[in-house]
Formats: sequence, structure tokens, C-alpha cells
Amino acid sequence: MNQLQGATVKLALSGDSIVLRGAQKGNNPPPERTLGLAYIQAPHLGNAKKNMADEPLSLESREFLRRRIAGKVVKFVVRYKTPSGREYGSVYIGPNLIEDDMSIKLVHEGRAKVTDQARNKLNRSDVNPDEADLIDRLLDAEQSARESKRGIWDPSPQPSRPRLTAFDDDASKFLAKHKGRELRATVEQVRDASTMRVMLHLPNAHQMITLMLAGVKAPMVRTNVPGQADIVEPFGEEARFNVEIRMLQQDVKVRLEGMPQGNAANGTFVGTVIHSAGNIAEWLVSSSFAKVADWSAVYLEGGAAHLRQLERAAKANRMRIWKGFTGQTSQTPSKTFEATVIRIVSGDTVVVYDEARDADREFQLSSIRQPRMSDPDQAGYTEKARESLRRLCIGKPVTVTIDFHKPAHENFRARDCATIKCKGTDLGAHLVKSGLAGVLRYRADDGDRSSNYDELLVAEAHAQENKQGIHSGKPKAVTKASDASENATRARSFISHWQRSGRIPCVVEHVSAGSRLRLYIPKENVKLTFVLGGVRCPRAPRKDGADGEPLGADALAYTTRHAMQRNVEVEFEGVDKSGGFIGSVWLSKDVNLAEGLLEQGLASVHGMSADQSQHANLLYAAECNAKTEKRGMWAEFNADEEARKADEKAKQEQERLASTKADQLKPRIEFLDVMVSELVSPMSMFIQIAKQSKVAELEAMMADLAVSQMPKPADFAPKVGQLVSACYTVGDEWHRAKILKVLPGSEYLVSYIDFGNSETLAIDRLRPLPSKFASTEAHAQEAQLAFLNLPNDGFVSDYAAETYAQLRQLVEARQLVANVEARPSNAPIQITLYDPALGRPVLEKSVNGEIAFAGYAVADKRALSSLHNSSALAQIESLVDEARNAHRGMWEYGDATADE
Repeated sequence: MNQLQGATVKLALSGDSIVLRGAQKGNNPPPERTLGLAYIQAPHLGNAKKNMADEPLSLESREFLRRRIAGKVVKFVVRYKTPSGREYGSVYIGPNLIEDDMSIKLVHEGRAKVTDQARNKLNRSDVNPDEADLIDRLLDAEQSARESKRGIWDPSPQPSRPRLTAFDDDASKFLAKHKGRELRATVEQVRDASTMRVMLHLPNAHQMITLMLAGVKAPMVRTNVPGQADIVEPFGEEARFNVEIRMLQQDVKVRLEGMPQGNAANGTFVGTVIHSAGNIAEWLVSSSFAKVADWSAVYLEGGAAHLRQLERAAKANRMRIWKGFTGQTSQTPSKTFEATVIRIVSGDTVVVYDEARDADREFQLSSIRQPRMSDPDQAGYTEKARESLRRLCIGKPVTVTIDFHKPAHENFRARDCATIKCKGTDLGAHLVKSGLAGVLRYRADDGDRSSNYDELLVAEAHAQENKQGIHSGKPKAVTKASDASENATRARSFISHWQRSGRIPCVVEHVSAGSRLRLYIPKENVKLTFVLGGVRCPRAPRKDGADGEPLGADALAYTTRHAMQRNVEVEFEGVDKSGGFIGSVWLSKDVNLAEGLLEQGLASVHGMSADQSQHANLLYAAECNAKTEKRGMWAEFNADEEARKADEKAKQEQERLASTKADQLKPRIEFLDVMVSELVSPMSMFIQIAKQSKVAELEAMMADLAVSQMPKPADFAPKVGQLVSACYTVGDEWHRAKILKVLPGSEYLVSYIDFGNSETLAIDRLRPLPSKFASTEAHAQEAQLAFLNLPNDGFVSDYAAETYAQLRQLVEARQLVANVEARPSNAPIQITLYDPALGRPVLEKSVNGEIAFAGYAVADKRALSSLHNSSALAQIESLVDEARNAHRGMWEYGDATADE
């Protein structure tokens, strides 16, 4: 008999073949040898690569052997070798070489049979007595199994559960059925320390799967794979060996958690191996054999916080894979404070008010990235992400946990990154779960990440699984809202409808000053500029701090804090000359923004506009309260002194009025030949002097301007009020123009100063105006009809369109004679227009008289022209009374001014 040796059984290949492992030397894997059990044969397991099926009871034989010897120390003896070098022998699981012989136990239980080779050898004369004795005992054991009909000798055995090495159907269905359940299993192969082949013992079958340990990644070991280069990463073989001695062919429980993307066909799963000795994933991380894998940590039930804690401890020990590690070894304590969200900058950046510091602070949400505006398929989700954040947390208290500081890099400024929670909801996780943001991936040695990083990963997996947002595969375009404040004409087309609608729900998009806001009406997809009526706020400073008035910054901060990006209700009262809307903003049912500014002394009542507001009493009361409490601009208010100044001012005004009335000028006589070049509205028109010399001068200047165009500088960005050369869209001719308003998208609202009309142009149709054209006086002058108040957006607006049409018939494409009745300072001249074809100028036959007679005007007693010419005013009043009595024009249903 050959020498008896000792070894550890690595695994049982089949019911009659095992792999033995010798003693380990140093950190190198120990030597291995394959040993077949001498003189017996068990049913063969199949081979999927060779398309060979399992023989009946083959798995049962293998399992009988595995359960008794896998992972155990045994004694063995080599009895013979084949010419190819394969060894056969006997294995003993105890000290008794007869009772503890595994071959005899297998044959006795009907799990194997004696080979014909053994039977023939027994009849040979040169047989070794020990060999003959062993064969006799094997034959006795086989005879006992035959007689008892055990195992392979059972004429009608119970059907075996099949061993399945692949999936006939989609493996995702298998996952859906068994996800989260603890399944009995056996570890069949360890590919590397974090990847293994596992056989699941199901009620109707034994299913082979590839299992990746959730939450960890060990060094790769890939050898002897056809067509692929061998890869053995540092500590890979040592890590695999340590897993093999603990898990290989051991009974475990497996909990399937998920499936890597794109692996539904090959049966690769992510899960947890549950062993009586503990969690192998945790052991690998704590022993510095594996790192936490962010991508698979999302599948862990309960998160990866414990694994990360173990990883930090392993990094601190700097052993094995962390040897030479220089990064952060402990989690830096995060600073947490309470704040209020006051602005949503973008889909991943917010501004909060830190009351402890009394300062606004901007934070980027840690470890997430908003949808890319540069990606046409994602651009629309950027706007949706910002809106989702606004709805969730604007104006609400939040808990801010500062995770890390991101230094400035290339074109990106330094940022503070934080995890922010609103009523327990992580803003970042909320966006990610909705598919409105992605999660950033980091190197394992990078500790600058969200303190709630694992929840973000879980949220992203949920969004991907449910095809939410950017993971849906559905592109979302950017929604472009129209601008109701593009110009005054466009604004006036909206005001009547909005005035009749009462309070309209809006969202405050931007705050540029304490009383000036940018609003969005979601229901109509319209944006507009809005000015608080009845109040005046100090001018807010520019970004560089210049040009601001005292308390201007405070007023801006107040409105920003209380209204920025909030849902509000708005009442519309009118439109200003630039297209801005005037009215009231209600922060809630009973909270008026203008009232709040006045209460804090950050605004004053603007008497003229406040008197026209239905909330005048509210505004005056708020200002009075601020004065009494000496808040803001009223800190040094002296009621007695103010009363004295008011009395003195009233007295001076009475004296001025008396003097004006006493010294009232005689009617002006200043006749001009004119053409109406642009009729803007019933109360506004532009006229040109119709002299031949003036016409020739204008034509010569336009011809010169056409050939004097300067090239557009690369940084050309004209400002409001600047004179430029503009290419008119009708005819593509160059004209002098003034910038009225700068619009988004490099567009500008311009007014052609030689004609009076206006339009919106792109920057490509604008050029710097040569200096020699800048000093020439404009050929078009703004004017309005003297003595009259005509329907407009602020007066009998329902008849504005009819009045405009009537007036257009009287003045369009005609040379007229104008008498300049008054030249108010900083206001349009007031004129009476006559048609020279009608003979001598008579007021009743003038355009002014015709409009009054047609019932589309009332006498304006306060107009400067009326003060100059009381006789003409009386004639206009007579024409108005006649139209009213005849129910013409706006008098058709009675007094149209009763509600004005």
C-alpha cells in the first residue's frame, strides 16, 4: 500500500472524483490535485459545453459525497495512475481505514458501483492482497445495496430534479419571482472573490446562476478564458482562495437583489450570500480584499452604510488593496444647520437663507447632475427639474448638511455641496427618483460625496427600472413661453382680458427690484414684466454694488425672500409705456406684497398711482404704520415737521395754480404742414414736417446712411436708450433707431426715430450708428390730439379699437396742417389737425372735432392745451355733449365713463 497522506477536500467534482488541496505556504495559493476514487464509478454529471445531459442520480451521488467531505481534512492514498497521469485512490474521513473509507460508503448507499476493471483485477494472480481485500469489501457493499435496492439499484427511483445551467426564458422573470426571498443554494465555483457560480435548490429544479455579491468588488481573476487575455489583479488570487476555503461547495442561502443591466439573457444576478459563519461581503471589505461598489450597493437591503464604515476602517489600516492609500480614511463630520429655501437657481442648485448668519448661501446638491441643456433629448427635463424643486421646497424650512467644498476648476467656480432635506425628503433623491437628475460616480478613494449617497443610488435604480424622466427614452423639448411685455402694443392686447379676470395665479420668475418682478402665467404660457402699483421702492444696486439708493438692496431682498419663485395671485390695473404691467401682487389670500414693503419702511406710497388703485386705503395705512414705528426710510420721520412741509407745499401749489390761471396764455398759433408717419394708439402718434426741404434732407440722410454702415463689433451689445443703425424688416433698408428694450435671445425692441414705428430685431440687424448721424434731430415727433381724452387701455378700453380705426381713416396717407396748441415739458406736443382740402381751419371740421362729434372722446380739462385755450375747450365739450345725447360712438349705451 502506498503512503497515507493528508489534505483538505476543495470540492467534489462528481460522485467519484474530488479535488484535494495541500498546505498553504505564505500568501500563495496551496497546491491542488484531482483524485478519482479507485475501483468505483458513479453516474456522470453532464457538460453543457459538450451538450451532454446529467445521467440519472448523478447529482444525488455528487451531493452525497459533497456533504460529507467538502472543506474537510481527510486522509488519502494513491492506489494507481493511468498512462495519462490521472490518479486514483482511497479517501478516509476518519481514523478507521475500513469504516471511514468513502468509496465503500458510496457503494453501500447505491451511489456508485464497482468497476469491471476491479472485478477483473480480483481474478488475476498478481493482485496485491490489500487491493484484493479492498475490492472484496466493495463487492460486499455493492451486493448489500443491490439486495436493499438502494440508489442506482432501485428499479423505480423517484424522479430527480433536473440541474438547469441556463434559462429557457428571460432571467428577469426569474428575478421577479424570487427577488428578496432566501433560497437554499450551494456555491459551485468561485471565479473571483466577489463573483461565483451558485446552484439554487428550488422545489422543481436545481438552477445554476452566476452571482455577483451586492455592494462589493474584489480584484479580478480571469485565466484560461478562450479568446481573452489573462487578468490577475493584485491580491486577486489571495482573495479568491480565502473565499473558497470558506464558501466553496458549502450550503448557504442566497437572496437575489437585482440584475446588472444587459444581463437578462446570461443569468447573471446581484445578491447576498447568507452563511452561518457571517456575511462574506462584509468580511471581504473588512479584510481589505474588496471595495464598496457603488453600482451594486443600490441593491442592498437596508443600504451600504455598514459596508462603507467597514471600508473606512480598512483604508485606515492600509493593508492589501489599500496599501499605500493616501486619501481620506475617516468621514469628515458634516456641518448641519436649519435654513429656508429662497431661490431655485437650477435643477441641482438652490439658495437658502441662513438665519444664524443672516445671509443667503448657495449650495449645489451633492453627488447629482441635472439633465444636460446641451442634450436635445434632456433639455426639457432641466426645466422640469427646476420646477419640481420649486414646488417641493421654495419658501419652506430645510435641513442643510454640508458634505464637501468643490474648489474652482477651469471655467467652473468654487461651490459648496450639501445634502438638503425638506420635511425629511432628500431633495437630491427626490429628483433622481423622478428621473430628473443622474447620480455622479466616484473613485473608491474619493470621499467627497453626498452623506446620503446610497439612497441616491437606490433612487436612480428605481428611476431606471420604472423608466422615469431621462431614463424613459422619450425626448422632452424646452417649453418656450411668449412675452406679453415685448412692447407696449403687445401688452395692451392682454390687459383688458386680464383686468376682467380678477386675481390670476402666477409664478414669480425673477425679482429685479423691490417693486419690479418677472412673472409667468402657467395657464397661458406667458411671461411678463410686472410693477407694483401705488408704491415706489428705492432703486436696487447693480451687481457691482453701484447706482443703488439707500434701502434699495433691502427692498430687493425683502421681495426676493417673500415672493421669489412663489405661487402668487396678481390683479392687473394697467400698462406702462415700455410694456410693463401695473397692479397688485398677493402672496396669499390676505397678504399684499406692496403692503408688506410699506410696513417695513422699504417703499413709499406713490400718490398719483395709489389714488387710482382700489387698495389705496390699504397702502396709505401701511405707510402710516411704518412712519409711526419709524421703520426703514422713516427711521428719522418727524410727524410735525412733515405736516409743516405738507402745508407749505399745498400753499405753494395754490399760489402756482392761481398764478397760472391769472397769467393764462392766449391760444397758440403755430401752424405746420405735417404727415402722420405712425399712429401708435388713439392717444399717441408720430408726425413728420411735410416741407420739401425736410423730405429732401431725410432722403439724403438715408442714402448716406445706407453706404456708411460700420461692421458689427464682436462684443456689440447696445443698451437701452442708445442710438443705433437698424435694418428695417420691410425693404431691408437702414434707419436710425433707439433701443427701447433688451430682450432674451439677443433681440431688441427698437423705435425708428425718423418715422416713429417700432419692431423687434435680432442683433444681426443692428449696427453702431456713425457719429455724424447721431447729432441730427429726429424727423418724427410724438404728438397727441389737443383738448381730448380718447379711449385707451386706461380709459374706456372697450372702444379703443374703434377709435383707432376712426382716427386712422382721418389721418392716414394725408398731408395735414397741425396747430401746436401746447408743448408740455417731457411729454408729446398737443396738436389740432386740419385737412387743408376743407378750407379755412375750423375746430368743428378738424380731426379733433370729428373724433369728438363721432362720440369717441371726452374733453380733457387738465390738458395744457385746454388751459391755454378755454374757448376751444368749450367747443369740444359742446361736441362731446351732442355725441352723448345722440348716443354715438362710445355713448351708444349711455355714459361709457361711469365706471372709469
